[in-house]
Formats: sequence, C-alpha cells, structure tokens
Amino acid sequence: MRQIIRGVRRAAAWAWRHVSAGVAVVLIVAAFAGGYRLGRPAPEPHTETSAATGETAGEGRVRMYTCSMHPQIRLPDPKAKCPICFMDLIPVTDDMGDGGGGRRLALSAEAAALSRVETAVVRRFFPVAEVRLFGKAAYDETSVARLTAYFPGRIDRLFVNYVGVPVNRGDHLAEMYSPELLGAFEELRQARAATDGATSASELLRRATEDTLRAAREKLRLFGLTAEQVAGVESGEFASDRLTVFAPIGGVVTSLAVREGDYVMTGAPLATVADLSRLWLDLEAYESQLPLLRWGQRVRFTVEAHPGETFEGRVSFIEPVVKDDTRTATVRVAVDNADRRLKPGMFASAVVRPRVAEDGAVVGDELAGRWVSPMHPTVVKDGPGQCDICGMDLVPAESLGVVGDPAAAVAPLVVPRSAVLFTGTRSVVYVEVEGTERPTYEGREVVLGPRAGEFYAVREGLGEGESVVVSGAFRIDSAMQIAARPSMMSPEGGEAGAPAGHAGHGASATERVRTPDLFLFGLKPVYAAYLDAQESLAADDLDGFNRAADDVRRALDLVREAGLVGEPLGTWRRAASRLRQEGRAVSPDDARERFRRMSEGAIDLQRRFGHLGSETWHLAFCPMAFDNRGAEWVQRTETIANPYFGAAMLRCGEVRERFTPLERGEGEP
Repeated sequence: MRQIIRGVRRAAAWAWRHVSAGVAVVLIVAAFAGGYRLGRPAPEPHTETSAATGETAGEGRVRMYTCSMHPQIRLPDPKAKCPICFMDLIPVTDDMGDGGGGRRLALSAEAAALSRVETAVVRRFFPVAEVRLFGKAAYDETSVARLTAYFPGRIDRLFVNYVGVPVNRGDHLAEMYSPELLGAFEELRQARAATDGATSASELLRRATEDTLRAAREKLRLFGLTAEQVAGVESGEFASDRLTVFAPIGGVVTSLAVREGDYVMTGAPLATVADLSRLWLDLEAYESQLPLLRWGQRVRFTVEAHPGETFEGRVSFIEPVVKDDTRTATVRVAVDNADRRLKPGMFASAVVRPRVAEDGAVVGDELAGRWVSPMHPTVVKDGPGQCDICGMDLVPAESLGVVGDPAAAVAPLVVPRSAVLFTGTRSVVYVEVEGTERPTYEGREVVLGPRAGEFYAVREGLGEGESVVVSGAFRIDSAMQIAARPSMMSPEGGEAGAPAGHAGHGASATERVRTPDLFLFGLKPVYAAYLDAQESLAADDLDGFNRAADDVRRALDLVREAGLVGEPLGTWRRAASRLRQEGRAVSPDDARERFRRMSEGAIDLQRRFGHLGSETWHLAFCPMAFDNRGAEWVQRTETIANPYFGAAMLRCGEVRERFTPLERGEGEP
C-alpha cells in the first residue's frame, strides 16, 4: 500500500509538471488501478509471464515503456504514445547491463529487435555532397549588344518594330534620312570625279586626290554603310536621299529605344540585341554552400517549362562578395542553349554534387589539362589558343588554382549522418562492441568534419571498420539516460533531466534595451507576419508561408529606426537581414530552412527589444530538426506546433522560455 501511495504522489507531481490537469487525474487513477509507480514498475513475482513478450522477469521481461525523447515517461501499455510528443514508446527492460563499462549498454536480443537497432560499418571513401541551389536564367552578357546611330538623322521607316523579333547579322533595321549623310555622299562623288580628272596632272596632285577619295570612302564606312552601298554611292547608282541601316550583329531584340519619326543623334541607342544560343544561370548560394562550389563544376538543373527533363552547364563564375541583405553570393553557370528551349527569366532548381576530401576540400578534375581564358572563364578549350571573345591567350587551368591534385587528396573516414546525435556542442555516436554475448553498444564523442550528402566526415573518435548504430541510436541513448549513465544529454551520467542547452537558455541572453515606443509599434506587423509564417509551416501550408514571408518584407520596410544608435541599431539591422528572405520558397524544405533564419532574427528582436501587446509568446525548441541539430522558433500558443515537421511530428518539442509583453511606455528610454 505504501508503494502505491508513493506511486500516486510521484505520478501527480510529474503530471502537473508535464501535462494538463485532466491527464493528471487519469494517470493517478491508472496508478491506483495498476499498482504502478511512475518512474519504476511496482514489484511483481519473478515467475510471471509477460503478455507482450512471453518472457519472464528473470529473463529480461519488458515491464514498462518509455519515450526516447522524454525518458521520464513510464507507461505499461506498449501501444501507447508519448503524451508530450506522441512518438512510439520503447521497452524498458531489467537486463540492460553495463556490458563492461559505464558508457556501454547491453541489450537482450529481443530488446535489440524491439528497438530496431541497425548498424553500418565506418569506411573511408570520398562522399558526394549535394548542394541545392535556386535561381533563374539570364542573358549571357558577353553576347548582348546595343545598336546605336552612327550618324544623326530621322527614322522614316522602322523594320524592327517590336521586342522579341529575331535579327540576323545583315538584316535591315530601319530607313533613315540624314542631311549629314547626304553631304558625305556628295563628298565621295566629288572626290571620285577629281581623281578621274587628275590622270594627266602631276604625281603630287594625283596622290592628293586619291587620298581624298580614300578618306571619303572611309567616312561612309564608319557611318555603317556596307561595301556595296559605298560602291553604289561612288558610281552614282545610289541616288536616294534615304539610307537603309543593317544590323551589325544577330540575336533577339530585347528592347527598343526609338519609333518611326524619331530624330536621333550620333550614338543614340536604337535597339538592344542578345544572342540566346548561350545563357547564364544565376544561382544564389549561401555562405555555408560556397566552400563546396568551384569553377568548372558540372551543374544539373530543371525548369518548370520542361518537367522531367534535366539540363546541364558548368560553373563559370562565383561572385567574390556576399550580399549583406541575403547573405548569399551569385554562382553563374554557363549553359548551351543552341535549341532555344531555355528562355531568360525562367526559374531553375539546380544541384551540384562535388566529392569531398578529408579536409573538406572539393575533389574534382573537371578542368584538369584544359586551357581557359582568364577574363572569360566560359571559354574552355582542350589546347592552347586565344579567347574567342577578347583574343587573350588561354592559360592552363592549373595556373589559376582551380584544379587540385587528385592524387594528394585523402579519403575521409565517413559515417552516415543518421548515426550522429547532436547536442549543440557535442556529437555522439553509439558503436557496436564486438565479441560480447549480447548486443552491446558504447557511446563515443566524435569530432566531425564537413557534411557531404548523407554522410559526415569523422576526424576523431572512430576507427575504420567499426560498426556504428544508424537506426535506434535515440532509443539506446534514452536507455542510457534511464540507467543514469553518460549519454547524449548527460555527458557525466546521473539523473537525466532537460537536454543540455535547454534549461537556462535565456540566462546568457543579451540584456533588453529601452527603445522608443515608435520603434516597438513598428515591430508589431513584423512579429505578426513572422507568427503567421510559423503557423503556416506547422499546417504544412507552403503558399501561406510565402504570403507571410512577403508580409514580413513589407513590414520591415516600414520600421523606423528613430532613436536607435550603436549596438542596438546593429542588432536590429542584423535581425532584419535574417527576417528578410528574398524570393519564394519552392519546397517545404526550402521554406523551413528560410524559417530557421527568420526565427534567429525574431528571437534576437524579442530578447533585445521585446514586444508590445497583450499576448505572451513562447520560445520553443525541437531537438530533431535539421538532422538532429535542433532549432528554435517563437509561437503564440503554449501547445507545441512544430513548423519544422508539420503534421508529421506536430507536437515534437518543448517550450523553453516565455516572452511577456511590455507595457506601453516601458520601452521608452
């Protein structure tokens, strides 16, 4: 009876801390009826057989079930869900022996099967990273030219009279009337006549008249006349007072600057022509992606206009400066578009798959042995020569530092990313111990290198050939916490509480500054739009998130910085740059990555400046977001609505902190 009473007290205390009062009553009644103490099962005869597994207590019978995310949960029903995050429960057995060390855990074969533990061998190879980029097609600026007037005159007839018309080299563009041109015609005719009449004159006079004739011809050539037109004027066959102007280059007309009847001066633009047989694909890469990108890499991309079809190009330029507002740099891809299927302005989703070495360097030989133009990197040839665009001598790609020595690259030690448990400051893997009677696993702290696709490079903590747990690691870690041994969340062992980094998260937060109410009022629509974005992602509403992100951008433009100076002004501008996500998210994963950065800005604003109103907002944390790295967000309600998983794991997470509203005037300095 005393055991039952103690169980009721512990159940009530736990229930009031973690769940609602209604659930607490249910748990108390369950504790009376079943004779269980929450946190440890009530004593039972060792010979009783478990209905769930058919094992006796002495053989490691499963008595209780717990949650891998919240090990304080103990329930007797194997089909129950965690009341906090609604994950499946895992068994707690009596035979989780030490296995020979404080960081080791031994399971029975049945417990390992129930935990669905899977392992993979640690190997050395060059993993392939996957860098996803988004952008749009644009004109190749090296093939864009502007047609200008070579002489002043009036446009009497315009043949190229709409944007998009294709133009070939030598096509007629317009008919122009120009008094200055007519004067040049007459100069040529008189020079021709003077030369013909000077056949019997002195050598000096003949030479002078021939020089005058050549100058008159050259003047017309510089006016843009063809050789046939000049010959017609000189012979007298061309007698019109209007001249047809021909296109010196070919392409598609992208803009028109004149209409019929306009009078233009020398140098005035007539039209802009672009050659669409080559295009640029301008992609935006974040700072974290730049180390995996290099000149010459092959890029595959898709566009909505041709679903299911993949196009290719090569990286020809990486912008040397990161933009302050988006924290991205433009990566330019040269694309062959001879069939004209791609059009400037098309949105594209691209992927680059570089191989990664031990130090994180990209291993590639795309340009090995090739010759490139230092000024125009799209020009790549198999041997020496001149640049097709500027005429510069080509140089070996190795001389520009874009090609490394593949033989010098060291294959890294690699583990699947699902094997690594992250705590924010530490990375833990569980290694299968060989030569034991029962499945035994040992926790190890590891030092990770760069991530490449589904793998992480490991710099310290593992050896080649060892087997690491790739499925079920969370369940093993929860068992370690339950046994009060060193685990992911408790590196020194002892009673497992809140995960490391959860408790006291705001203790080191920057002290709130007093700011004018005018500035705080300006933040209200920013906060409102951000919270709409959070609720849209929790509801798996991509369109709603994009609308909310647009609202955030508009609201940021209306915030007045009056009264902010020094460090608070810098905090505001840094937070605003994170909140301002340009463009539209094209997928849920893209939206959630954008929202993570938006959340960093919103949390900084809350901690530094606070908010006006009547609502208390909540800082929530999900440790499983972004491959178990964890992520925070701000939400209106206290009930978890996870924006990083949506309906898949809507209640996964916990409230870390509460942001109470400021009273009006409280922010005034």
